[in-house]
Amino acid sequence: MGKTSFTSCPSESNWFSHFGLGAESRIGFASEANKPLHIKIVVKVLNMIKAEADRQPSIVANELYKVGAAMTAGQAGSLRGPEIFMLDLAGIREHIVLGRNGVMPDKPLDLGTDLFDAPHVHLALIGKFKGENGVREHLVPVASESLSGLQTRWWIEKLIEVRASEGHTSGPAFGRADGSIAPTAEYDDVLHTFLKEVQAENNDLILETDDVVKNYRFFRSFRKSAEGRARAAGLDSDMQNTMNRWKKVENARGRRPKFNMVDHYSTARDLMPITWRYSYVQ
Repeated sequence: MGKTSFTSCPSESNWFSHFGLGAESRIGFASEANKPLHIKIVVKVLNMIKAEADRQPSIVANELYKVGAAMTAGQAGSLRGPEIFMLDLAGIREHIVLGRNGVMPDKPLDLGTDLFDAPHVHLALIGKFKGENGVREHLVPVASESLSGLQTRWWIEKLIEVRASEGHTSGPAFGRADGSIAPTAEYDDVLHTFLKEVQAENNDLILETDDVVKNYRFFRSFRKSAEGRARAAGLDSDMQNTMNRWKKVENARGRRPKFNMVDHYSTARDLMPITWRYSYVQ
């Protein structure tokens, strides 16, 4: 295939593009990956958002509650920023009653414990493509509340309430009042505001030398935080792969997803012993 250029800018020429690739291969580059947030910081920021929302008019409070719900979904579901914004409002509403009256088992982290009726809430993600069997939504059941006090059900139900007050019962879960999906940058700005407040308290949670804006974003911070918590709790890497099994359906682009046969026919509820435990240790 030919390549067409619509500019005479020298830095857009074929020669310069090859020069850039050659320079990078010889010089290398330094990546600036997002850092994880300690779970104490996540819970503290969520409490700060609640308190601030109580002091603000409803139009501002609604946006704060959305940011809090997005943080919670990212942490509980081990989701990256783009995946957080794939949450489907109609799917969440449809399954919100499931697990509301669940009963907590005595030893939930012990292998073999029946978690089918444990308190849980479903995160419903929707993608651009359908799997061969017509999958439209990808459900990830997570614990209603985690060991650290992450109140996932409270935040998801508050998200439903906020979106209903804006006149929306379907569409993107994290959308604006006009129905359009919210950009990640807006949520990052709110996150940075509260992280700077935590940093200013000088409580060693965020060091004074830490560049909050550069190091912490929705894109990777909550995914990395969730992975770190899971490793600290002794959960193996297979659990992380199971938390992201829905993504294989999207990557298949209409073809049969490449699951093992046992995974291909399993349902989200059947995977609760993994997804629920993973979110519970957060």
